[in-house]
Amino acid sequence: MLSQDEKRKLKKNAALYARMPVQLQIDTSNQHYSQIQNQKALIILGEQAPYRYLANFHPQGYAMFMEGLELHELASLLYTDFQVLSHVYQKATEALDMANQSAKAYLNKEIKYRDLKDILFHYVYQTNLPLVLKAIEEGAVENAMGIEYPETWNALMYARQAIILAFMKENHNHHDTSFLMDKIIKEIMAICTYGYRFKLNDSIVYLPRYLHQHFTEIRKLAIKGRLQTHNTTERLEIAQMILQLCSPIMEETVKEIIDTIQNGSQISGISNSLFSQMSSEIAVQFQKSTSNDTQPQETPTKYKMNLSDEEFQRIESLENEAEKTNNHQILQDIHRREEKQKKQSEKRLQTQTYQSTIEQSIVLSPLERTTPTQYGIIALRSQHESIVRSNKLARLFKRERMYASKSRTKHRLEYGRHLDQQNLYRATLDGRVFKEHKQGQKKDLCVYILVDTSESMSGEKIINTMKGCFELARVLQTLKIPFCISSHKALGQTKVQLTEIISFQDCQKRYMLDRIFAMHTSGGTHEDIALEYVLKKLADYKRQRKGFVFVLSDGDTHGVEHIHELTHLYKKDKNIDVIGIGIQTAPLITKTYPNSLFIEDIQTLPDMLINKLKEIAI
Repeated sequence: MLSQDEKRKLKKNAALYARMPVQLQIDTSNQHYSQIQNQKALIILGEQAPYRYLANFHPQGYAMFMEGLELHELASLLYTDFQVLSHVYQKATEALDMANQSAKAYLNKEIKYRDLKDILFHYVYQTNLPLVLKAIEEGAVENAMGIEYPETWNALMYARQAIILAFMKENHNHHDTSFLMDKIIKEIMAICTYGYRFKLNDSIVYLPRYLHQHFTEIRKLAIKGRLQTHNTTERLEIAQMILQLCSPIMEETVKEIIDTIQNGSQISGISNSLFSQMSSEIAVQFQKSTSNDTQPQETPTKYKMNLSDEEFQRIESLENEAEKTNNHQILQDIHRREEKQKKQSEKRLQTQTYQSTIEQSIVLSPLERTTPTQYGIIALRSQHESIVRSNKLARLFKRERMYASKSRTKHRLEYGRHLDQQNLYRATLDGRVFKEHKQGQKKDLCVYILVDTSESMSGEKIINTMKGCFELARVLQTLKIPFCISSHKALGQTKVQLTEIISFQDCQKRYMLDRIFAMHTSGGTHEDIALEYVLKKLADYKRQRKGFVFVLSDGDTHGVEHIHELTHLYKKDKNIDVIGIGIQTAPLITKTYPNSLFIEDIQTLPDMLINKLKEIAI
């Protein structure tokens, strides 16, 4: 469905391109049409309309398709003479009524076979004329819109290609001659709207087989109608000429109808006529205007009127080449739309996040006890191993920070194939073109450890999490890095209880680490709410320091999409990285957090964490 921004863009287009006051109405139907009443236009766009043609769309492709449908309706309002269309439709309905009456009269032996045959030929001609005219009109107004307003072309062509693709997916078997006239007309409509381009070649099978002698002429007339006519009346003349070339097929259709009449059926029920199938759509399309006051604009053209055979072939060749170019332009347009929507989403998220009152969803609670819980006692049994691992992690961490803070110069004189591009064009070769220099930077760090203590963390999960939390905190104390530890659990659907285990002010006191083993599990999980609060607090506290949030969790939480948005936003704007760590919990943590570690063996914690920090850049 369309977003509010996309709906606003469509309304802006309607105001920009319409030549009269226009009201755009977007509903949930599968229709798309426009009407003119008393110098005012109404455009109806159904959000299900694209799915009449294709089942699946790229999100931005769907929005482009809807824009293409709207631009098509605006083009019709600009260039189409609806009075001509209305007259053609009226004659078609009259021909249908006359055919039914004549069929009854023939069965009652009131008219002769020859008279019935003439009436039925007139019926077939008149009911197919609106279809061919509709196709030529659509191709012409879209081409005119693209010439006069080039910025609309990609959306128009994307929608047209999707409609043509729906036609191409139909079964095309030239051995199946049932309702042949309908199949011929469908192919003519495709050529008149889109052109006989490379993509269509394999789907046009009936015209070259059953109207071989007129196939080239039909294509030529289709190009003339789409690219060279100036008004609807000229396009009606071309539609009539195309149907005259289809006379052999129409005569066969008349014979089929007469055979059916002799079995006692009515015209309206005996045929798979496209006119019958599309009668409601054509009625709307051809009766848009009830006023003669508004005169349509002439459709602009790039080509002269009289085409030689060479020029006709050149135009078809150019359109084949343009198809590939246009496909590339459409993909670029979709990519631009994606990037624009991404930036708009980021901007909205920034506004919502930085101006949010997330504090209203947080219940701050003091630590209920300072003595170890049952699970804490179990975790303390292997405290010596935790101290050994934390010492190893501290050494690795310190070494990486020292390495990152040093300036390095790498000389390449002995194998100088990789040149320093900045010093390449120097007046004298003093060796700098074969030297690479990297200035070291010492980063001050600030860390927040967020621990999931929901019911799902019971048992071995919370025991291993306590061990990991203790080891991380001990490393941060050793390296004099300020940190804070909080645990969280959900209270209902919208509230989260946050318990501060160790504050930034007390983080360097060694005895405070014993409080880690006092955590107990209960409640549900809304980690996204807790994370948003923690990120906001860390952003306020860290100032110029590099920020890290270590989330010790099993990853089983609501709001995973929001977590992804928060991690991206705070990384980009606040220089805070979020790392999800699951210690012998579940691999789900890797889906919940873009930067994550699933540690199956706690002995590997130091090496895995250092590798992840190096990957992110300490």
